Amino acid sequence: MKIRHERPMSELAFQVRAPLGLELTTGEVLTIQNWSLDGFEFPGHCHVHPKEATLSIPFQGVDIRFPVTLEQGDRDGFLSFKNLTGRQRETLAVFYRSLLAGKMAATDEIITSLDTPVDLVPMGETQAERAAGQDSATPRTLRAAGVVALYLLLAGLVFWTLGAGIYSRLATVDIQNARIEAALASHVALQDAFVETILVQPGDTVDRGDILVRMSNPDDVSALDDVRARINLLADRLKKARGQENALQDRLSAARVKLETQLTQAPVEQVPGIIAQLDAFDGQYLKRYKDLFDAHRAVVALIDALEDDIRLLKRERGRLKDAANARHIVATAPGIVTELPIFERQFLVKGTPALTIEVHSPRTARGWVDPTLATALFVGMPIKAEINTPLGRRTLSGSILALHAEIDPDFSPEFGMMVTVEFSDLTPAESRAMLAHEMPVKVRATRAWVKDVFARFAIGSTHVEGQT
Repeated sequence: MKIRHERPMSELAFQVRAPLGLELTTGEVLTIQNWSLDGFEFPGHCHVHPKEATLSIPFQGVDIRFPVTLEQGDRDGFLSFKNLTGRQRETLAVFYRSLLAGKMAATDEIITSLDTPVDLVPMGETQAERAAGQDSATPRTLRAAGVVALYLLLAGLVFWTLGAGIYSRLATVDIQNARIEAALASHVALQDAFVETILVQPGDTVDRGDILVRMSNPDDVSALDDVRARINLLADRLKKARGQENALQDRLSAARVKLETQLTQAPVEQVPGIIAQLDAFDGQYLKRYKDLFDAHRAVVALIDALEDDIRLLKRERGRLKDAANARHIVATAPGIVTELPIFERQFLVKGTPALTIEVHSPRTARGWVDPTLATALFVGMPIKAEINTPLGRRTLSGSILALHAEIDPDFSPEFGMMVTVEFSDLTPAESRAMLAHEMPVKVRATRAWVKDVFARFAIGSTHVEGQT
């Protein structure tokens, strides 16, 4: 409420001579001699007049004090009261009227002035206000039309809201708590091992069978190094044994050449004896070469034994290599690396998650429905999904891919139906770019009768057009 004060007696604007006290903000106290309800003559000469002070009115040995705000009046040395409250102005007016009447202010008048709640406000409507109200008034016909239009709009909104809700309940099935799911393949450490080398980074594309992380175990490395050292040692011994066998073979060849030379140069009567020596030499039982034959057989046996040992060690080396390679983390499917929480030289216990791959397949949505609606759904049932994109809301078409009786712990502890839907409008690359993993999405399945109604309507329209 806007409150304003109007002086009831405008003819009482002249000044009276009666002392009032004026205490400045500096603490200085001045005595005012000439004053009225508009203001007072400032005592003394001062170039800068106060803006605020405390006014004291003497009454029967006590002072009635209240703060006042001052402003420069219409003449030099005159200060006007500014923004006096109702109580302040009424109290000052009581003394003012008493001085003019030549009598002392009564106590009841002072008490009444101090109890004044608000300023006096004229309650009547002025001629100017009445004319302004009539000018701004809208014609009754337009006001009636506006009210009717407003009621029609409200009725339309109510019927639209109720009708849309009823149609939605009858024509569609809401798949609740639906969110986007990516086909993720989690790869874990197959055995206890250290991370030796990480060969991929998040965002890399991999194929099935690619080695993603090389793992190593000190025991495997030590065993493999031991086998390799033994193979190298036996290989050196085999090389020396073969050298010895070659030297002995050269000596045996030289001995046989010598016998053959004797055979060609011997008299006829010695030929049978030399031929018998050649046969004994070839049979390795000629006595004078017995040590050479034994040494050669020993070296050959040593070579065979070394070759067998090396063959067994190489087989063990291959087994150890396979065991070491089995520790490596290999891609189980083609896809894109999404998570890589490990680092090199880290020790991983068997079963520790190492990285995650999103398989190259379209992203789907998965939601929950109440078991009472399970009979209303079937695989291949059409669905509509709404998502928000930087370009605005977009509606996607698709169908139900799978139905499973499960519990959705994130939504309800009750046993219900988990529904998986796929989007026919998007390719795998588009679904990965547009649909973020775990992104909420609004999915509704369209009941079969709605499709039949629209199909019959389309057939009926075509038939009518054909007759026309």
